[in-house]
Amino acid sequence: MQVLREHLVSEKVLEKHDNISVIPPSTMSLLFSQLKNKVFDGFQSIKGSPPELYKCFGMKFLDSLGYFTLSLSMTLFLTEDFGYNDVSAGTIYGLWGSLISLFGLMTGFLVDNLGVAASLRLGFSLQLVSKVIIFFTTSRTTLLFSLALMSLGGCLGIPVLTVGVRRYSTSKNRGFNFGLFYVIMNFAAFLSGPLVDYFTIIYKGESQEDKRYLEDVYANDGQKEWSLTGYRLIVLLGICTNIIACLVSLTVKEIKVQDASSHSSSDENQNAEVQEFQPEKASCVQINKEVLQSKTFWKFLCVIMVTLNVRMIFRHLDATLPKFMVREFGDNVAKGSIYSINPLLIMILVPIVTAMTTEVDPLVMIHHGCYISAASVFFLAFSTTIPACILFVVFLSIGEAIWSPRLYDYTCSIAKEGREGTFMALASAPLFLAKLPVGMISGYLLTKYCPEEGPRDSKTMWLIIGLITASSPIMLTLFWGYISKKEEENTVETEYNGLLPENELTQILPVGEENVLKRRTSNNEII
Repeated sequence: MQVLREHLVSEKVLEKHDNISVIPPSTMSLLFSQLKNKVFDGFQSIKGSPPELYKCFGMKFLDSLGYFTLSLSMTLFLTEDFGYNDVSAGTIYGLWGSLISLFGLMTGFLVDNLGVAASLRLGFSLQLVSKVIIFFTTSRTTLLFSLALMSLGGCLGIPVLTVGVRRYSTSKNRGFNFGLFYVIMNFAAFLSGPLVDYFTIIYKGESQEDKRYLEDVYANDGQKEWSLTGYRLIVLLGICTNIIACLVSLTVKEIKVQDASSHSSSDENQNAEVQEFQPEKASCVQINKEVLQSKTFWKFLCVIMVTLNVRMIFRHLDATLPKFMVREFGDNVAKGSIYSINPLLIMILVPIVTAMTTEVDPLVMIHHGCYISAASVFFLAFSTTIPACILFVVFLSIGEAIWSPRLYDYTCSIAKEGREGTFMALASAPLFLAKLPVGMISGYLLTKYCPEEGPRDSKTMWLIIGLITASSPIMLTLFWGYISKKEEENTVETEYNGLLPENELTQILPVGEENVLKRRTSNNEII
């Protein structure tokens, strides 16, 4: 934490008295003023950006609202409307997430060949069709097919929007744009909690007798008569957001923003050139070979694998926590509102943390933030109460605000332009391997330690989840020597061939060393 402190508070600000560091009120006022100026400068930096950037932000909100409302209610929807038990519902939920990663792995080269605009149109169209089918069907087979189709559309949604933000930003405002991108996503998540509460509390779930009848109907290959439930209203909301997103995607152009030249005026956005972007087409084998030959890709893959378990805690936040709360505290518990504490805190904390830790290496932030997120689970391991649930979400959010945006930063700073789709797809392979087991574990733990009827031992369930989650920051510490090791200057130049802006190249060069940054022309000549 000393490293963070050195970056968060300047030595000039600290007044030491009797070995105690004191921050006077005047200094706090100064820090607040500086923070406010940084946020204002950030919004000023996006003036003059192409319309595609704002369209990306709008589609991000629409896509996230549809995703989070469905994700938060998915396991309950499968149980209440289709009669699945805990293990089956958890497995299907995990399979849904796994298929998004699997399809992303299979279609990464397609994104690189099609470009951002065409990929978004295809992705939102597939999601729209799948959600319409889910809304009207009562067949389990049709439901599973539609979830698979929605996964295919989903892999062309959020990841492609991330590539779009990079293409539509300059090197000066790219960091702020990704922060704003993350805040918009969490604003949608914040709204999803109360919406889920509203729909599910107004339309009450089935009684125990109705659930048993529903299980018998599907067990005998029957089908339930269609009726409008709270969960189908949530799907309907996703249909509405998808229709708007599809219409917006039709207006997106395939462009990129080229940084202003060094001799131009200080207003970078006014001098930045908007160019038509031509995707660099190649075969799947050629693109994968190109990415896999990069040394930085393998180091990044190591970071992804090591942080896997702490990232999977968010699957438990969606799949395990709602059912746990309903069974321990009753059907009218404000599960969605408690869930919304997470995105609310993210919206508040991310701009502050990002502004105050700009100079801190992303890996350092990821390292410390993972410890805080992992520790949050143990509140529920020691107490089965509403305050413990709130503390779990609060501390999880604090850790997430520290490490999650910097993982975006780290990823996009090392992905080669034109190959972002494949880079992110290959890096998502470990997520594919993990999401399905996490869904199955969630269902198993709920059945064993937190059943609908009978004695419960929820503390043990959360202790097991906490121990699994804690393995991520511990492994980060053990592998820190390899993960944090910086490549030599010439290695970085060779791999990226001058494609990254200077400020992004600086992030992956050795900290504290005086490196000479060389830029290359299109003919690869060193200036």
